[in-house]
Amino acid sequence: MSVREQLLLADPAAVVERITTFLIDQVRGQNRDGAILGLSGGVDSALDACLAVKALGPSRVSLLFLPERDSSPQSRADAVRVATILGVPLQSVSITPLLRAVGAYRLEPPARFIPRTFQERYVEKRYRALQEGQPSTFLRTLRGGDGVEELRRSNAYLHIKHRLRMVMWYYWGELRNQMIIGNCNLTEKMIGYFIRYGDSGSDVDLIAGLYKTQVWQLASFVGVPEEIVQKAPSPDIAPGMTDEFALQMHYEVLDQILWGLAHAVDPVVIEDETGATAQQLAYVQELVRLSAPMRTLPPSPDLTDLVS
Repeated sequence: MSVREQLLLADPAAVVERITTFLIDQVRGQNRDGAILGLSGGVDSALDACLAVKALGPSRVSLLFLPERDSSPQSRADAVRVATILGVPLQSVSITPLLRAVGAYRLEPPARFIPRTFQERYVEKRYRALQEGQPSTFLRTLRGGDGVEELRRSNAYLHIKHRLRMVMWYYWGELRNQMIIGNCNLTEKMIGYFIRYGDSGSDVDLIAGLYKTQVWQLASFVGVPEEIVQKAPSPDIAPGMTDEFALQMHYEVLDQILWGLAHAVDPVVIEDETGATAQQLAYVQELVRLSAPMRTLPPSPDLTDLVS
């Protein structure tokens, strides 16, 4: 069986059953009254919302839409559509005032009165300039910005958006005694395409065992609107920035490489089946290596011989 075939969900109904049973058990075991998640308008959060409602019912699920200055208008429309289908009220709270208060918007040129198409071109041009011959600018951010001040500013500007959203999830979750559901998938976890203590900050992760291409499969199976399943995945934190542009690789190829690496498939076989080059394979391996600390608890010194 090829790597591509290995990524096909043989029994999506069983996957849904496993996830929903897990959530029911976690809510009960952690003495929560329900669950809450950020609904961004993307496929990951839409799938999580569907799974949460299936497990707990609409009355025990809360959905938060947390836009800011750079959010796409389409994101709101898609979030509203999913919430309406599920019969769950969508609470929208802009985090723009918070970002403005901490000075985040001063790190980037003002966007007021500038058409979004021009903003998107600016973001793309800047990303390519910062790439500087590397496989991706994202790789450089995992290396701490390579000593480039503009990359450090970009990290601070983009990452605080995710972290403020996480704060809002927990604020509303604790008010309602609801468990926070994270929206990160396995592909993002493996390559570090998430923000520590940001979009990865949660009480449970329902889809962290699914590669992105499997998220698309399960989303279609549970009834997420096909327009949302098919639209280009985006973190929606910079105008026009999509996942695959940031990663400089299509998810279908990326997932096959990741699956092959995780299952110790011969690199030559991975390259042959995916059409990827040796350089692309090395790039993905480097993403996995650099992001390893993000997947563990914060390190601490061993003091057992001194304090015990």
